Amino acid sequence: MNILQRLKDGANKATEKAQHVVEINKLNSRISEIEQQKNSYYTEMGKVFYEGYRSQDMSLAEKEMVSLAKACDELEEQIYSLRGRIAVMKNERLCQCGRTVPLDVNFCPYCGSKQEGRKPSYEVRRTERTQDSVYEDAAEESLYREETAAAERNPDEGYKYRAGKDEKEQAQDQNLEEDDEYSFGTEYEDYGPDEDSYEPEEEHVRRQQEEKGRERRHLEELERERERQLELDRRIRFWQENNQSRDAAAAEGLDRDTVKCQICSGDLTKGSKWCPRCGAEQI
Repeated sequence: MNILQRLKDGANKATEKAQHVVEINKLNSRISEIEQQKNSYYTEMGKVFYEGYRSQDMSLAEKEMVSLAKACDELEEQIYSLRGRIAVMKNERLCQCGRTVPLDVNFCPYCGSKQEGRKPSYEVRRTERTQDSVYEDAAEESLYREETAAAERNPDEGYKYRAGKDEKEQAQDQNLEEDDEYSFGTEYEDYGPDEDSYEPEEEHVRRQQEEKGRERRHLEELERERERQLELDRRIRFWQENNQSRDAAAAEGLDRDTVKCQICSGDLTKGSKWCPRCGAEQI
């Protein structure tokens, strides 16, 4: 059973990764579309500036350029938001300088800014639910105030409205009672004693044989899966034994690509300007 559970977990992880890849591709395509639209705004701004320059009147051109610049700012905010969603799917964090950094760093290695912790997903969902409940309470309160004001302006209409509402509630209660009576009668008829419901002995024996056959096939499947897992482990061990030298060479190359921090002596990627752990600038 542990092998089957591991296979199910692996399939679920693969499905989740595939969904993330599809979603990331969609977000990247959306970012490309926004960037194309932003480039068209840049072209329009240059055209407006040139027309104002030729007419020697930059007042109209300035207004159009300001509106286009604001539109470009909104598009830039959309791009930043989409890149933040992509970083979350990749278990990364988007810095204010626009670079993506790992979640475990305290300072950005590119700009040196301090990285604040991100809220857990359950806290975000809880905050959203709280906001939704606040909005619902506000809507109910405003509706109650409107009904009270209408009743004060015209008491007869308020009485008619409440009377109609009471009649509707009574009709709904009556329908519910009828449904309950019908369901109670149906349940009584369904679960009543039936002498013909007993299975003959041959049918009982046949069911037992089918269950034994299913159990035997299940055990055979588990045995085959165990053999496949053993074969896979054997191949992995063989590959690891024959590739130790390659791994050692790769580790040496990795060591050459890293340097030590001048303050905390932590490992840094070569070319980092700030330490992601202590935030010290590397000279």
